Order: sequence, then C-alpha cells, then structure tokens
Amino acid sequence: MANDSEADGAAGTAGHVVVVIGAGRSGTSTLTRGIQALGIELGNNLKPGTSKNPKGFFEDEELLALNKRLHHAFGLRGTGASLRLIEEDEWQAVFLNEHMQAVTAAIQKRFGAFPLWGFKSGGVMRLLPFWEQVFEQLGLKVSYVVAARHPLAVARSRAKLNALRGVQEKSDLEWLVRVVPYFHLMRRHPFSVVDYDRLMAEPQIQLRRVAGALNLPLTSDVEREINAFGEQFINPSLQHHRGDANEGAERLNPLARDAYRWLHALACDEIAPENPELWRDWARIRSELYAMRHALRHIDFLEDEVERRQTQGWRRLFAPRSNRISQADSD
Repeated sequence: MANDSEADGAAGTAGHVVVVIGAGRSGTSTLTRGIQALGIELGNNLKPGTSKNPKGFFEDEELLALNKRLHHAFGLRGTGASLRLIEEDEWQAVFLNEHMQAVTAAIQKRFGAFPLWGFKSGGVMRLLPFWEQVFEQLGLKVSYVVAARHPLAVARSRAKLNALRGVQEKSDLEWLVRVVPYFHLMRRHPFSVVDYDRLMAEPQIQLRRVAGALNLPLTSDVEREINAFGEQFINPSLQHHRGDANEGAERLNPLARDAYRWLHALACDEIAPENPELWRDWARIRSELYAMRHALRHIDFLEDEVERRQTQGWRRLFAPRSNRISQADSD
C-alpha cells in the first residue's frame, strides 16, 4: 500500500496510470477495487464507504477534492447533476493553469514512487481533456477502464438516492453528458470496457480481460488477488438493478440507447476497439448530443432557479419562527 513518506520522496512520476471512468451508478467503485487485485496501487487515503457505497468508493480523497474543485470552476455541480456541455475554447481558460499545478503536485506527492498506479474520481470522464493534459505533462503511460451499465439500471439505482435525478429522462441526459463527449479520446490509449452485470456475475473472468487489454502480467500473486476479489469482495446481493442491451428501448433516450449498445458490444468482445464503424457512429452520437447543448444549458438554469426558489421558500417559512424564538429569548 501507499506510504506518504515514500511518495513524498519520489523524484518523478514517470509510470503507468490506470484510470477508471464511467457514468455514475455504473459500478466504478467495485471496478476500481477490482483493478487493485491486478497490482495497481490506489494509495492509502481512500474515501470510506457510506450507505451509498457500503464497501467503499476507492477514490483518493485529495484527487477527489481537486476534481470537484475543477467542476465548480467550470460552473458544474460536484454531484454530477449538471448537464451543460463544456465548449472547446473553455479548455484554454487561464484558470486551468492553477488547477494543473495543484493536480500535478498532488499526483507527484501521492503516487510518484509507484510504477503502476490508478485512481477513479467521480466526473473525471466529464473533464477528460484536462486530465489528459495532466498525464501528458507528467509523462505518464495512460490506460483506461470504462465501467458500462444499462441506462435503465442506472436510472433505477439513481432513483433510490434521488427521485428527481432518477427520472429516466434526466438520468439519460446525465449519462450522455458524462459518457459521450470524450469517449473518443480512448482511441489514443489501451482501454477496456467492463459491463457491470458481467463483473458481478464473473469477476475473475472480467479482471483477466482487463489485464489482457492493458497488457498487465497475471502473476501467481495477481491470480490469488483476483480470486480473493471474486470470492470475498463481490456480493451479488448489492446488485439490485439489472439491464439488457435491448431492454426497454422505447423508454430510453435514443442517443443513450445507441451509445450503450456500442459499449455493450465492446464489453462482450463482439467488436474490437479499433472498429471503424464504432468511431464513425460515435461521432454521429456526439454531434447530435452537441446539437442539444443550448437546451442542456437551459435545463441547468431552470434546475438552479427551482433550487434557489425552494431555498428562499424554506428561509421564509422558518424566518418568522426564528424571530419568535429570538424575541422569546430576549424576554
């Protein structure tokens, strides 16, 4: 495991980083714990589990905080609820320099001593051009592991935590703006797509798939850890919602349906990552999503306005009572 003194003493950061990305409620936490079995260092400052993820999030707290700060700098909610798309020229904003310095320093401190390390942080996929610049500046070899889950199952899972965000139409839009805009950047690097249902049903097989795609050695120690992950960590009872690639097509946003079918095909090894039809159609999906950018921005505005008015309403509701209590105390 990571040791702060070891990382602090690192002279550089040249190495291999494996980044777990995917839409919310898609099994990224379970998958991140899984890649740890492949000998990938996650650090020793991980966000603990909650009722949302009882077994842990497996997110480095420092990188998580920096990524949320970057979301806020772009005017995005740290929860992942924002829908607006980031325009191309925004990636040249001056304020990114400060964030770049903070993130590179954190990576050098936390992981500079490790030749093979990884992380996941909610929303990294949303800000992937920034992170790609970070990795390039640090001279890192980069691989990605993409968690894929049927959008219907994502919405059902999300609804247990937030009824409004779990509405299928809203959940599909959140899924799209997280997954679609920068998935094409995977073409630059080794990557593997892992289906959540398959990971839960056959964890050892899926981790070996990832190791093969990323050219990671399957030593006897790694095999032992893979088996331990499948036998001791995976708990099928935590898998409450399943989906099928062709299920409920009439209820899905057509773009989410099309994008997920490609991810599912990759996760099932039905197509190769270099399949030209995949990337041609993904460009079409991305273009159609960006054609919605003004509407997506307006939805954010309306949601912010509703939240603001609700907050004002609560303040007005409790203000008279607070005043009465203050007056009574003064008496």
